[in-house]
Amino acid sequence: MQRFVLRTLTYALALTAGSLASAADLLQVYQEAKKYDANFAAAEAELRAGQENTNQASALWLPTVDFSGDAKRVHLDRESNLPSSSNKSSGNQYSYNLKATQPVYSAVASVGASQLNERARLAEVKFGGAKQDLVLRVAQSYFDVLYAQDSLEFVRAQKDAVSQQLAQAKKSFEVGVATITDTHEAQAKYDGIIASEIAAQNDLVVKQNAFLQLTGVPADGLAVLPGKMEATPPTPADMNEWVKMAEQKSLNIDAKRGELAIAEAEIDKYRLSKQPTVGLFAQYGQDTDKGVLTAPGGTSKTKTTAVGVQVNIPIFTGGATSSKLRAALASRDQAQFLLEAARREAAQTTKQAFLGVQAGAAQIRALDQAQLSAQSSLDSTKLGREVGVRTTLDLLNAQQQFYLTKKDLAKARYDYLMNQLKLSAAVGELGEKELEAVNGRLMR
Repeated sequence: MQRFVLRTLTYALALTAGSLASAADLLQVYQEAKKYDANFAAAEAELRAGQENTNQASALWLPTVDFSGDAKRVHLDRESNLPSSSNKSSGNQYSYNLKATQPVYSAVASVGASQLNERARLAEVKFGGAKQDLVLRVAQSYFDVLYAQDSLEFVRAQKDAVSQQLAQAKKSFEVGVATITDTHEAQAKYDGIIASEIAAQNDLVVKQNAFLQLTGVPADGLAVLPGKMEATPPTPADMNEWVKMAEQKSLNIDAKRGELAIAEAEIDKYRLSKQPTVGLFAQYGQDTDKGVLTAPGGTSKTKTTAVGVQVNIPIFTGGATSSKLRAALASRDQAQFLLEAARREAAQTTKQAFLGVQAGAAQIRALDQAQLSAQSSLDSTKLGREVGVRTTLDLLNAQQQFYLTKKDLAKARYDYLMNQLKLSAAVGELGEKELEAVNGRLMR
């Protein structure tokens, strides 16, 4: 915790100094987020804790050494028919004992070691999921900022165009070549765009703040997509192949399999708990009596050395073991249901991402053509407005359609890239390599 606080303070100072204020691309932002994001730092701590299970598994079969000792004042009250014996005595007693034990056979320890090793593996799997989650969160936040910037740019460009039409409509009305209707239509459109501009500005600020909170990097001068972007369907093109890959390599499914294995091992532990345990031990101790506790009233020492075999057979635990076994069986059932739920969710997520990439590629191609058509329609409407065969309203609608098409295209491109990343995550293959591929499409 202290290390994370220091790291956060360091980044805060760096931001103040402006060291991260320069333009950044998606991969650079991800590297910064790995150091800054609190959720990812928590995942790293969870990984370190989980890795210790390996050491704990090894420790189950290593020797243990215990030391005990005590010092006490003892008062004795004896009853004897000998006239010369003292009936009461007191003195000090000291003792210590050193015992080393080496496990030889324990079915519970064997299962427990396997369970702990599985916990360590599960920690690795969950951390892999945390890394994928961070990639998706950073990419989504990055594209949210870019889309908000695009939306504001489109609104402002439309505002400028409508402003020109409003000024022209007012001038035409003043000289008597147009009706007041053209002016009112242009004014209404302009007022609506002003409201849209305010909303777009607010949305951009919200997205920039969320980006800064996640990454620690100011959302200024981010690398953007070029004007044209190639979009291709997924490879392989069969959705069922992707679903099969998800079943085999999905990190979420893998994690649920690990949790099921741990639950089954817990059942084995309680079922095997009545088996005997066998161990070797070596023991050394000394007892010391001082005062009248000894026969001559001096000091008496007794040393004990023992080496042997220790066998422990549990017989009755008050019903606790049976209860824990029933609880473990219920936990196993829960883990099985959660695994099945994870399989269904992975299949649904994979299909959704696959269709998102597939449809996104087609949508981008269609919107590229629609943008060309909208531009042609706008140019034709401008010409028609100049020669008097089109109205101001026709021109305003053509302008609005053109900018809506540009906005839809921008949204489709960002969604396409996000669905590519989500599809990789669904089959457990999302990492820096996949992020680099997306980052390669950006330009400063």
